[in-house]
Amino acid sequence: MAPSNNRFLILLLTATIAVVAPNLPPSAAIRAAAAAAAPSPANGEVLEAEFSIPDLPIPALLPCPPLFPKIPLIPCYKEPSPPPEIKECRPSLEKLMRPCAGFLTDSSVFTPPSECCAAFDPFYKDKAVLACLCHLTNGDVGRLLPAPLNRRRIVPLLISCDFQITPNALSDACDTLSKSKN
Repeated sequence: MAPSNNRFLILLLTATIAVVAPNLPPSAAIRAAAAAAAPSPANGEVLEAEFSIPDLPIPALLPCPPLFPKIPLIPCYKEPSPPPEIKECRPSLEKLMRPCAGFLTDSSVFTPPSECCAAFDPFYKDKAVLACLCHLTNGDVGRLLPAPLNRRRIVPLLISCDFQITPNALSDACDTLSKSKN
């Protein structure tokens, strides 16, 4: 055999071992040593130590595959869950829209009433309900109002009520959630 063929075979053998070896079950001797080394609770259950490989120090640019295990050394980000559908959000949005309807539909109302700003409190307490505000930023709540929604009034509403999230940050988060939904 030529020297280049020997190098190729050694490289192929090394790659095969690197792929197959981590997937092989541990031998009985290794399991016995691990059982002796690991402290066990009173019920005799054997605790096994977990080992994880850290990611490379590069930014996570790709989403983690949803149905597959994490790939070692490759950083990925978990995609946020999509916002709840309007049917799930309807009760909390209706509570918000009742006191805020005048401000969102009538240009002659200059400030939202205090009841409107107080209606934002449940959105701060529950993160799932906070995602319902995406329906406010994209204009879906217009279906819950007695008159046409004036979309130019949404940002002043959030600012007037000292909403804890900036309108731009809320809009960006909603855009991200809607893209992950598609």
